[in-house]
Amino acid sequence: MQKKILVLCVLFWVVGNCFADNIQAVIEINDVTVDVGLVYVAVYSNERDYKDEIPFISFILEPINTTLTYSVELPEGEYVVSSFQDKNGDGKLNSTIFGIPTEHVGKTNYSLRGAPSGFNKLKAPVNNSSTKLIVNMGRVKPLGVI
Repeated sequence: MQKKILVLCVLFWVVGNCFADNIQAVIEINDVTVDVGLVYVAVYSNERDYKDEIPFISFILEPINTTLTYSVELPEGEYVVSSFQDKNGDGKLNSTIFGIPTEHVGKTNYSLRGAPSGFNKLKAPVNNSSTKLIVNMGRVKPLGVI
């Protein structure tokens, strides 16, 4: 009897997640340099995956405008969008020996001053009233530099 109840609970959970309502979200990436390297984008749905660099989804955009938009269906929740523009075409984010990116980067809720904060400070909600995730790209300015 307990096995049947457990199986039914798991079945309801699986079916509920399969048919969960996703929200049509728009990822907007601003201040892109046109025609100079692809824009790599990763979307993280929780703190652990953000720390381990395991994106919920990832994609690459062609920089045809200074503002790029990408529509995606996401479950309701909180997300961090991280991006960089690969200006030298080597497929990775280049940085100085001190870890400061030499290519343009961006994250949700990141001012480009100093090192970015953790997931909880960078996250942005996706729900019925908030469907846009905005990323502003640019060069990172080390703290103390104007």
